[in-house]
Parts: sequence; C-alpha cells; structure tokens
Amino acid sequence: MSKSLDSESKPLLEDSIYNIIHQLEKKADFLYSAVDKYMLDAQKDGKPELLKLWSTIKEDEQNHLEMLRDELVRETKEDKFR
Repeated sequence: MSKSLDSESKPLLEDSIYNIIHQLEKKADFLYSAVDKYMLDAQKDGKPELLKLWSTIKEDEQNHLEMLRDELVRETKEDKFR
C-alpha cells in the first residue's frame, strides 16, 4: 500500500503536543501517587506548615494539570481543521 506524500512529510505527533502529553503524565504521576504520601508524612511528623505547603503545591499542580488538559483539547480540535 502506498502512502501519500503528505502523510510521509508530517509526523504523527507534533513536538508541542508531545510536550503537553509528557507534562500531563509527570503532573498526574505526582498528584496521584506522591503528594498525598508527602502530606500524610508531614501530618504524621507533626509539621503543619509543611502540610500546608504540600497542600498549596497540590492545588497549584491540579490547576496546571487542568490548564495542560484544556490546551491539549484545544490543540487537537485545531488540528482537525488543518
């Protein structure tokens, strides 16, 4: 089966889209496997200021994750029309 010239010259995934996906993965890994443990450790060790810091970082990372997700959705919708 032959490929069209257009499909040969265009990569399957743009670098910018890959970067978004890569960061989504890193942030999700932190949010869903590490930060809660860090918060529990701070609570267990009696460090309320550290617990507050981890909580703030968690909120920030959740916001960043949402921003990246929204951008990925926007980019993929735009890609449909190119």
